[in-house]
Amino acid sequence: MKVKIIATLGPSTKNPKTVREMVLEGVSAFRINFSHGNEDEWSKHLRNVRKIEEELKMVIGVGGDLKGGSVRLGYIEKPIKLRQDMELKIVNKIEDHEGNIPLPNEEFYSIVVPGDIILMDDGNISLKVEEVKESEVKVKALTPGKITSRKGIVIRGKEFNIPAITEEDLKSIKFATKNSMDYIGLSYVKSGEDVKKLRKILTEEGAEDMAIMSKIECVSAVKNLEGIVRESDMILVARGDLGMQFPLEEIPILQHKIIEAARLMGKPVIIATQVLASMMENPAPTRAEVTDVAHAIAEGVDGIMLTGETAVGKYPLEAVKWLRSIIETNEGRVSVELKPIDDDIQKRFAHSIAKLAESISSKLAIYTQKGRMATRIAAYRPRIQIYAASNNIKTLRKLTMVWGLKPIKVKANDYKEGLEAAYQELLKNKYLSEDETIVLTYGLIEEGEHIVKIKRKV
Repeated sequence: MKVKIIATLGPSTKNPKTVREMVLEGVSAFRINFSHGNEDEWSKHLRNVRKIEEELKMVIGVGGDLKGGSVRLGYIEKPIKLRQDMELKIVNKIEDHEGNIPLPNEEFYSIVVPGDIILMDDGNISLKVEEVKESEVKVKALTPGKITSRKGIVIRGKEFNIPAITEEDLKSIKFATKNSMDYIGLSYVKSGEDVKKLRKILTEEGAEDMAIMSKIECVSAVKNLEGIVRESDMILVARGDLGMQFPLEEIPILQHKIIEAARLMGKPVIIATQVLASMMENPAPTRAEVTDVAHAIAEGVDGIMLTGETAVGKYPLEAVKWLRSIIETNEGRVSVELKPIDDDIQKRFAHSIAKLAESISSKLAIYTQKGRMATRIAAYRPRIQIYAASNNIKTLRKLTMVWGLKPIKVKANDYKEGLEAAYQELLKNKYLSEDETIVLTYGLIEEGEHIVKIKRKV
């Protein structure tokens, strides 16, 4: 399976047995959402993943999404059940016991105006603003639904003036760096400068090798897409929040634009939110969901992330099984073939290696210390089996979310040793037979000659 499955951990996946079965069914990396739970719960999820990684002798990635500059509801004692056209109030309180919606955020009351559309729960709940007072807003429900505590909200077409990295995020970053997580999801990123700020913080925390996954989910992110992609290690198409900021009929166009921008720069790209949303309650997806996933695969995404389906859904394992089946059936349909990406010599070298291995129908193994050349080669989507070997487990864990790469841990002191170690490890684990052809390479280095080996027993 070349397209990767990333699953979100939560109450539905707190049992190690469930997580283990998900890995065996094809999950290569996990996500922890720092907007929910606490450090004790996050630590338990991490311990479960690392223990399973050791037991199965596999490489498994795990990272966390920052809460970011989101605006969330306060505490609601009992869920508010909405009926269409029902009228109710949003009030500037931390909690409410009178059937109102508590929203303790001063800026909200200063920018909202009659006629605005307020959305929450990935757009499933929609409210129209009828009247605005100093600390009270009268709204009418456009959709039925249920409102619960701490739901994130947006005003369609408007953005709150909140830093991309908040004080609360700084605590989550410290948790991630202290526990050697593999990537950080940067929420509500608005520009490449936001990515640079996070990179600086990670460097100061001694975690400069931690990958940054920028989540494209607001109007500014779409406007500044090129700069964000350039500064990021990975891109995530956060369709739930995009669907609250833009008309739903525009989301397929935006998804294509984001995927194309990431792929043209050779950056891994993942789609998320409402992938198999019906499986929150049902053991099988809808036909529309299957078609949606197949379309994303054909566009060339690196991975597909399950969120609520595995975090709080009733059928987390079934969701993974269905996603695997859809991927395996459709991943041969990748329709976007890239040409050499700009004049960067590293990218042109990667393209040449990918085409060489493809032209002789061989397997391909890259020895990599940082993961950059393996990622560059994978960007060209060669129709062959690719192995990424390294002596650095952190590098391998980051590569679990990159299209087509099978991570292999080896012992080596330098690049030349790495090539031979990778070859022997592949033979040992029967990923390769001695009569098969394999191309072995590593990334371009500044000094010394470069070696590309083609091995086959004659």
